[in-house]
Amino acid sequence: MTQPRSAPMPAGLRRAARHPAYDVRCPHCGAAEKARCTTISGRHTKTVPCPARLAAHATATAVCTTCQTAPGYPCHDDGVQRPDSSPVHAARYTEALGDAA
Repeated sequence: MTQPRSAPMPAGLRRAARHPAYDVRCPHCGAAEKARCTTISGRHTKTVPCPARLAAHATATAVCTTCQTAPGYPCHDDGVQRPDSSPVHAARYTEALGDAA
């Protein structure tokens, strides 16, 4: 029996675990769950999730420690809805990644 020509791939070079935000449908580009984000035209895939997908994941899975909102509810500033430019507090992003790790 002959040996294969290539050596096995070291564990350090294998593909890293996917970002947990891929469990949520992307509201920006429309990428399905478990699928990578694409450009709006759908021709090219992105290497990182869209910021809107990251915000949707944080809203769906984490409690915001800044405004004390439950998962599934958007963040607010003293009862006023946050602007579209920053819909989620930074602490909520951290909570969402901490829960997934």
